[in-house]
This record gives sequence, structure tokens and C-alpha cells, in this order.
Amino acid sequence: MNKEEFFYRPKTAKEIVEGKRSIIYTDKNIAEKVLGLSANEALVIPALVPDNFESRMRFLKRAPQVILDVGESQFDAIKNYNTPLKARIKACSNLKKDEKYCGMVWKSLRKNEHKRVRLDDSIDGEMLFAWTQLSGGKMEAKAYNAVRNVGYYGGKFKITVPSRTPKHERYEITLESVPIMKSKFNPVIWTDITANHYCGITGNDFSYRYVSSEDFCAHVIAAYIELAKQNRYDRNNSIPLEFIPFPLVTEELVKNRNKIIWQVVVEYKADGKKKLRPANKADREILLWQIVNILGHDNTLYATKKFVDYEWLPKAA
Repeated sequence: MNKEEFFYRPKTAKEIVEGKRSIIYTDKNIAEKVLGLSANEALVIPALVPDNFESRMRFLKRAPQVILDVGESQFDAIKNYNTPLKARIKACSNLKKDEKYCGMVWKSLRKNEHKRVRLDDSIDGEMLFAWTQLSGGKMEAKAYNAVRNVGYYGGKFKITVPSRTPKHERYEITLESVPIMKSKFNPVIWTDITANHYCGITGNDFSYRYVSSEDFCAHVIAAYIELAKQNRYDRNNSIPLEFIPFPLVTEELVKNRNKIIWQVVVEYKADGKKKLRPANKADREILLWQIVNILGHDNTLYATKKFVDYEWLPKAA
């Protein structure tokens, strides 16, 4: 299978419903219905983005977010040894059943910025990492050896990552504020992570909610996972993995996102007529967080097997 086939998604509603034995219409308990779909069923749902948002892009910038508690200060973070995992578990225990979330956010404790990642992009990044492994490709990670006081500021790395599309062969990403050694400052360092990278997500989906903010895309997530892998297996150093700020999703959540992509159709109105389309990024993000709320953190955001061993593509009906 080539890259285009691996990352392919249906472009029309017809492509989704064609050949399905059963088509289910529902406007209630949609996430539960997604979980219960069999491979030969399709689900037709109403548009999920609330009417008070002008577009899916505005929703992705302005809607409620899952907020990570990283501590009120550097002192708090260090005292409580706040890791990303601890913060995610706490945040997931406080999810509201009927809320529609647009991503996960935390504040940088040193830079007065807000950092955000979406579950949809996290899965794309982990899928990109897996594809690189499966296809025999390589990501290169080189440290900036001139960086001083790594135990206080974290490491700085230049990483090359393949693209998911033919438009770009590779992206070059600079990651800064990466916890790389045992240090009491690691609970602060990880909150400051910065990626010098430009693509459609980082360039267009940034939020106007905060004075300064940064969104992380699939390329950055794949780059960090590669860096964590190299340190864990080549250097027996698990610090970058322990402080990875992005959720490492389970195969169960991947399986259910595939259902959303390949089996869910959204009904909407345009020019006074009812039309159908595949679920877009906002739809997927809303449903993914609702699934996390139903199944719980450990079943969705706590990976226990290698991404290369996941079943990334949906099973045929």
C-alpha cells in the first residue's frame, strides 16, 4: 500500500453510504451510536457545530476547550511534579457530558503563552509516525549541542518529518523546550514547548482567543514521538516520553475515529436544501472528546502498544 492509499479519506457522502446494508438516522446520543456501529452500517447525523459559531473554523478557534491544570506557578508545578499524563487524567475526569470541545489547551509557565493540540491532529501525527515505520522511511533528529543549561530550559532539536501528501516531500521542524534529562524543572519545561514549523494547521488554525498562542499539527506530533522513541530505545532515556505533551491515543480511539471518517455522514442545509457530506474536522473533534468521556482516559488516551502495530485502516464490511 502506498502513502496516498494509507492516508486516503472519503470525499463525498455517497462514497460512505454506498454499499452499506443499513443507514441509521439519529440526532441523539450520537457518540454512543458511533461506538455501536458495525462495519456495514452508516450513520446520518445533524451538523454538530452550534449555530452561534459562524463556521467550523470559528468553532475550532473559539469553542470550549479541555484545559490542563499545569499549576498556577513554576513553584506549584515543581512541587506537585505535574506531568502531562497527570494533567490529562485530571482534565478527563472533569469532562462535561454534553459539552462540545475544540481541543486541549495548557498555559506555558514561562512564556505567557497558551499551547493547544486537538485529538484529531494527535491521531494524524501518530498515524504519520506509524506510516514512516511501516514504509521503512526515516526521521532525522539532531540536537543543537550548543544549547546550554538543558536541565533548566530543555533541549532543542531539528527534526525532518515526511509529509502525508505529494505536495511536500519533507518538513523540517525545530523543537524547543523538550525535557531531555532528569531535572526538577521538567514539570515547567514541557509546558513551554515550541515548534518552529509552518503548515496548514499551524499557519491557519491558530486561535485569536489569547494574546499569544500556538497550535500543534500532525508533523510536530510525529516529530516529538520520533524524538521520544530514539531516546527511549537508543539511549535508554524515557524522560522525553514521560513529558510528551500530546495525548498518545489508543487503538480503540483510532478505531472509532475511523468509524467517524468512513461511516458518519452529516446532514446540513445550503441554499435552502438538505445536503450530505463527510464529517469535517470540527465534527470529528467533538465526537472524539465525547468518546473519551464515555470510555474514559485509559481506554482512549493511554497507549500501551507500539503505534506501528495498530490497525490504522478500517476493516472492510
